[in-house]
Amino acid sequence: MTAERIRNISFAGAGNVAIHLAPALLGAGFRIRHIISHTASHAQSLAGITGAIASTDPCTLDNTTDLLILAIPDQSIGEFATELKKAGRFSGIVAHTSGTCPLSAISQHFSKAGVFYPLQTFSRFSAPEIRKVPVCIEANSPETETLLRQVAAAISGDVRVIDSERRALLHLSAVFVCNFPNHLYVIASRILKQSGIEEDILLPLIRETAMRLGDTDPLLLQTGPAVRGDLLTMQRHLQLLDGQPSFQKIYKILSESIEQFEQIKKSSDIL
Repeated sequence: MTAERIRNISFAGAGNVAIHLAPALLGAGFRIRHIISHTASHAQSLAGITGAIASTDPCTLDNTTDLLILAIPDQSIGEFATELKKAGRFSGIVAHTSGTCPLSAISQHFSKAGVFYPLQTFSRFSAPEIRKVPVCIEANSPETETLLRQVAAAISGDVRVIDSERRALLHLSAVFVCNFPNHLYVIASRILKQSGIEEDILLPLIRETAMRLGDTDPLLLQTGPAVRGDLLTMQRHLQLLDGQPSFQKIYKILSESIEQFEQIKKSSDIL
């Protein structure tokens, strides 16, 4: 690898993150060299799409790869890095895609270490526009940071340098705005199905809720019975959830949190 440019990229992992990042990087002009996965069929599938070599063995990697992206579960990052270091065949850049795993998990093993964290929810059922996905990078040297920034800029129009501590807080925030709302959609879907109502009736409301977010403080956009202090409506809702104590608990916790923030809003000069 030259100091000026990354050309060949390999992936450890062939899951949701890799199946979106690898084709995007291929489309941006990079060569995808290897796809390493414990599941051979997954490695072969993604390798077939990207023209890479599929393998289940990390020792396959060598210095024909400039950048190795670890798109694997957080708990596997340290173990994989240790195994790769012991193999002793790779000396390029190693970067993981985790929101919470610190840079030190790999920088303790490799002199060229980084983070390449795309802030988006990835699944096999959707195809986010990669160009609009923020990519958060971190590195253990200015040279590695520059190279990772160049790779990120090739696929994204939003590249930011964010250290491990702030990235963990970012990931926590992402859970609140993505994973938790999706779980609430699951609950709403179950409630509607019990009464024979098609769940697609909620889609315009869901889209409007998301689309109005932007320059305005979301605290000012909150609506609903908890904001209004409508205790009769909230009690009626809880009665409708009789027999579903977990749903009742979630309803109460969220309503109480909304009420608390409403008091904060009223007691401050936010208006």
